Amino acid sequence: MLPLGSPCASGPGAGLIPISPPRRSFRIAQSEAASMKNMPTLRSWVTAHVSRVEAIRSIAFVARCTGAAVLSLVIANRIGLDHPVWASVSALVVSQDKLGDTHRSLTWRVVGTLVGLAVALLVAFTMRGAGQVMMLAMAVGITASIARLRTELRVSMWTSVIVLLTVPPGGSPLISALARAEEVLLGVAVGAVLHWTSERILFRREA
Repeated sequence: MLPLGSPCASGPGAGLIPISPPRRSFRIAQSEAASMKNMPTLRSWVTAHVSRVEAIRSIAFVARCTGAAVLSLVIANRIGLDHPVWASVSALVVSQDKLGDTHRSLTWRVVGTLVGLAVALLVAFTMRGAGQVMMLAMAVGITASIARLRTELRVSMWTSVIVLLTVPPGGSPLISALARAEEVLLGVAVGAVLHWTSERILFRREA
């Protein structure tokens, strides 16, 4: 037998016997398989980076926000409120990650809503016939000035706008303001009750 890489004996014009290249694909596959075994699984990564309590809180927050938005909308429709969407929005605004944050958000949401309603009524009754644009500019100017002094009262700005823009032709600004107050307070109540209930059920030991 001739050694690999030596000339063939069949004639002077014959070439060299080819040498088969190493099978690198097999080695690469073995290396990738070994690296895959050393990679942490998704479950181990989540366990290492997210605590059980944090995972429960995340799931509870998503479920709470969804439930608050849906439930407040259903109740608002059932009792015949004019704009049920504001009940859902208010429920989402007050829904925070922790119960204490929800209480603070709830408080300022209610106070800001009352300030916005008061400003809208003041502008509506003192600027009769001034036109919607002028009344809107005055209401936003007043509530924005208040919000500069206390940022938690920023909600008063869009509350005053909502009240002024939802007064039906020939309708009463007072009736519109009371309707918006009902929608906001309903959403706030639903969001707060769901958070308080879930906190008591899931985190009794922490409380």
